Amino acid sequence: MQRIISLIFVIFLFSCKKQETIVIKENKDPIEYESTNWQQDFGLTHSIDLDSVWGKPMRYYISNKNCDPIAKDFYLGVYRPKNEPKTARLLNLVTSENDSLRPFYRWILNKTILIQDGALGEYTGVPARKYAEKFPKEFFEYMDFDKSGKKYSDWYNSIAYSGFYDFENSNDTNKIKESLIKTMTKNCKNCNIDYQKRIVKFADDCFSNENSTK
Repeated sequence: MQRIISLIFVIFLFSCKKQETIVIKENKDPIEYESTNWQQDFGLTHSIDLDSVWGKPMRYYISNKNCDPIAKDFYLGVYRPKNEPKTARLLNLVTSENDSLRPFYRWILNKTILIQDGALGEYTGVPARKYAEKFPKEFFEYMDFDKSGKKYSDWYNSIAYSGFYDFENSNDTNKIKESLIKTMTKNCKNCNIDYQKRIVKFADDCFSNENSTK
């Protein structure tokens, strides 16, 4: 009888050990992502206390209960944007009404613009344009932070490439440009003449490539 009890106990331990191994493996899978080489130019340490976005540590965004899980995965290197609807949903977060998380979502869009290829470039233009339209003052403040002007160039080129696909007649550039100016002006509360001039210039820049080919 004692031998039977001992045998059952050994089987039980083996079963627990096997189950534990599976759990550990399952818990490791989300962490052992394919590679973070695609983030090599992001300047990340993947320490949520050392990395920061717009003056706040990454912990501020990651620990927010409303932070989108895909956005967290992007930062961790678990999810790399690619040609799929999931990427569109991730990048569209940039127009979130959540003021606390929007800088983080904007950072994601900006980094995606930096790594985009032909296929991925199809996804960045519309959210970049919609962000500029919805938050024009915030957009220009973000652009001004980069004194080199590269970020501004990257964004308007991205918009020029794929930012107007959602218009019914994407070939009517004059009407689209007018719509862009009108929408940004409407959402630019208490804007002075300087902002109005910048909006017009931004719209011109978004179509500058087309003008150069005419």
